[in-house]
Amino acid sequence: MAAGETTRLFVYGTLRQGAPMHGLIDGDARFVARARFIGRLYDLGAYPGVTDGSRRDVVHGELYELPADRSERILAALDRYEGRSFERVIRTVTRHDGDTTEAFVYLFRGNVRSSRRVRSGDFLNPSSS
Repeated sequence: MAAGETTRLFVYGTLRQGAPMHGLIDGDARFVARARFIGRLYDLGAYPGVTDGSRRDVVHGELYELPADRSERILAALDRYEGRSFERVIRTVTRHDGDTTEAFVYLFRGNVRSSRRVRSGDFLNPSSS
């Protein structure tokens, strides 16, 4: 994202509201909206991972804005939390009202061959459609 722009973050797993690691962003990040983006969601055990997908592959989650004066610190902490198997990239995210924006998303860069795909695209509600 360009300097001076609002830093946005899309979360789809353990960082979502009600999930075990939400505290890493709670209090620092401002919830904007429920949102989705194109990707394939996998259950990796204790946490999910997303890979690139086609237009029919949708991942559901939440969009947040990070405060300008703390965004670099927050993203550095999230980079450490996500580890080497995840890469922070910018993707187009669609808010629940249909508006689109650019946001950081963590994509899984490991092997998903033996992982179960979450076809609903929602890690917190895997059987929803």
